[in-house]
Amino acid sequence: MTEERIAHLLKAYQNGTATELEKEEFTNLLSDRDNADFFENLLDEQWANISEDDLKHFEFREQPTVLQRIKNEIHPVSISKKTSFLRIAVAAAVVLCIVSIGFYLTKYTNKPQEIYFANDIAPGKNGATLTLGNGKKIAINDALSGNIANEAGVKIFKNEKGQLIYQVVEDLNSALTFNTLTTTRGEQTEVLLPDGTLVFLNSQSSLNFPTNFKGAKERKVTLTGEGYFEVTKNKLQPFIVASNQQRVKVLGTTFNINAYADEPHTATTLLEGSVNITNTNSQQNATLSPGQQAIISTQQLDVKTVETDDVVAWKNGYFMFNNETLSTILNRVSKWYDVDVIYKDDAMKNKTFFGSISRYKNISELLKVIQKTDVATFEIKGRQIIVSSTD
Repeated sequence: MTEERIAHLLKAYQNGTATELEKEEFTNLLSDRDNADFFENLLDEQWANISEDDLKHFEFREQPTVLQRIKNEIHPVSISKKTSFLRIAVAAAVVLCIVSIGFYLTKYTNKPQEIYFANDIAPGKNGATLTLGNGKKIAINDALSGNIANEAGVKIFKNEKGQLIYQVVEDLNSALTFNTLTTTRGEQTEVLLPDGTLVFLNSQSSLNFPTNFKGAKERKVTLTGEGYFEVTKNKLQPFIVASNQQRVKVLGTTFNINAYADEPHTATTLLEGSVNITNTNSQQNATLSPGQQAIISTQQLDVKTVETDDVVAWKNGYFMFNNETLSTILNRVSKWYDVDVIYKDDAMKNKTFFGSISRYKNISELLKVIQKTDVATFEIKGRQIIVSSTD
């Protein structure tokens, strides 16, 4: 976790804009001994910016409330870390106390103006279209729970959670049949493939796969857009994912692929196990370890370490923005809320933002979080988001 991220969380706490997820993240960071020195520096900076009048105001009006917040919000720290336990605990208490001073002074002396939008847009939902081998299309969001179709000895059904499941019911030597599962903007879905592999499919994505892997040398699927994979182990049958400019080969592991055509690169992030990545343009390849991400852009293949929780936040129901540009953020938002984004000034696209919010909030709630940081202002017109500068 970068120092810039910690500073952002501190500011969000002070401004009263921190989400519940950010509050939990911040208190966890406070109790990590590796962050002790940086928190001490923040402590010095905060004290330097608090005047005697501020302290008098704090002590007179809000001290009991602040002290109660400290008791309620600080997470316990393991006492096995003998050398730094007391130091971190004290730093945590004092920094949170100072954060609270800033919060209450803002609340009582400079209350921010409430942000309103004339209309709103609901978040996306579970749904997809399944195209069978014979070309028949089935709207999964409209289909009732239970059996949907049968193809080449495979039963296709949807359970009560909306999950599409492929189950081999016959041993047939029929011709290989492929299905395609597609989500539009504002949809996401999940499917259990015939080998037991679980795939979460993000908005505006598709997965093409055989209805049965029996007898094949490899389990090959094709992805466009973004997908999260939990691959069932099979040493005799490697699992292959073909996507934009790359080929991913695994025996059984957990990973995420972002391969949208409108993104500047394709990114594969490993959570568990091991994967081999090949750039199909240059034939460069790399083997990833957990926590690493392969970035492919035309002839280049680069590997870096990332926060995997940020990468798969979409699958867990959150947007997580870690120093990302506004254009990248709103491109992701447009796919989930099915909106178009219009910039009054293209220079706005390169502004960066930290933050997190549930994907199941209305779009106004997400825009308010960004707007409170003075990165940009927004207007909702129909299914368009108008982005303006705060200058």
